[in-house]
Amino acid sequence: MGNQYQIKLENYSLQKFKKNLKSREMIPSRVILKVDIDGRFAKLEKQKLSNLKELTDRLKTKTKIETFSKGTGLSVEYLTLLNREAKSYNPKPTRIDKYAGIEKKYIKRLEAVGIKNTRHILNEAGEKDKRKELAEKTGIPIEALKEIVCLSDLSRAYGVGPAFARMIFDMGIKTIQEFVEKTAEDFIKIYEEQTKKKADFGTNEIQFSIELAKDLDILVEL
Repeated sequence: MGNQYQIKLENYSLQKFKKNLKSREMIPSRVILKVDIDGRFAKLEKQKLSNLKELTDRLKTKTKIETFSKGTGLSVEYLTLLNREAKSYNPKPTRIDKYAGIEKKYIKRLEAVGIKNTRHILNEAGEKDKRKELAEKTGIPIEALKEIVCLSDLSRAYGVGPAFARMIFDMGIKTIQEFVEKTAEDFIKIYEEQTKKKADFGTNEIQFSIELAKDLDILVEL
């Protein structure tokens, strides 16, 4: 197993980022990211930027964005949106208490030993042996702990918040490793079979999330 909670932005090239932006459907507020994309990315590459780590480092603050804008002719609005999109590839850790269906007493027991978010729980209980130790230490049943670990793992995927993670888990997909083995079509089929409802989400964003999740390290063993 790996040990990186998020994808390694330094391994994600600007060319790959551009290709993804070109192929994806965008909500109206982000359509600007597709306008003159080749010309704009050529300007980024002239600044000797080759990956998302270098890009987000150069656009880390408002001042840096303004300086970069003056040097490239790219608008502050565009660069701010581009930076936000790049950073969204790495969702931030989520508090455990944001997930429905987890007993409050278990959340409190985890907080008592310093475990408050998804990164913490995966560090301390992603592996079987460590999970067993934590269960003994906190008195949380191993199955309940495993569920929290799985929900936390799924939330590492792009676009997967607590509610969506719960839905995926309830569909029978427990980990990132299982998530990336599916296609968007598989996902929708399972959802519709499980819920007896037509999926109210499309394949495009799900497939993108699956593809991006393939760059995540495997943190959970069940």
